[in-house]
Amino acid sequence: MKVIGFVGSSRKGGNTDVLVKKVLEGAAGRGAQTEIVYLHDLNIKDCTGCLTCKGDPGCPIQDDQQPLYAKIREADGIVLGSPIYMGFLTGQAKSFLDRWYAFLDANRQSRLPSGKKCVLVLPQGQPDENLFAYVHGVLGRVFTLLGIPETRPLVAGGVREMGDAARKEELLAKAREAGEELARSSNIL
Repeated sequence: MKVIGFVGSSRKGGNTDVLVKKVLEGAAGRGAQTEIVYLHDLNIKDCTGCLTCKGDPGCPIQDDQQPLYAKIREADGIVLGSPIYMGFLTGQAKSFLDRWYAFLDANRQSRLPSGKKCVLVLPQGQPDENLFAYVHGVLGRVFTLLGIPETRPLVAGGVREMGDAARKEELLAKAREAGEELARSSNIL
């Protein structure tokens, strides 16, 4: 099983990074091969809405998203992490996800292989974990459209300062458990 984690935060070692790594650690503990990608290190341009991908599979924009398409197709499990900024994902995480539009054909049917699972890692400074629940609701619908109906949200409220997540043992255990479940739920293992 292959699990790839995408960190949509510019702060390496920050709460999103810590939690995505912990999810991947849980998956690796169940035998999965894991990889982490820091979106902030990449040059990913915004989707231009050209609709070329509706006729020809793939996106014509030549940037750092191109090699990620193959990694996403090959992965059995996806971990997408982004802190909640201004009520939604970070800009780099949103641009990255917008470019997944290339995985939908002209009839909005997914071109991705079936059976993928996803964990969403959503740290937020706001202690009320329900305040931005619509974010994982919207993302769950987006992933369902992409043919990935099983998404598990890991919402981490009250983690504003760098390192807050690393000091919350219960949260770290939940993240590791999410990774274990991601690997366990695959029919490959």
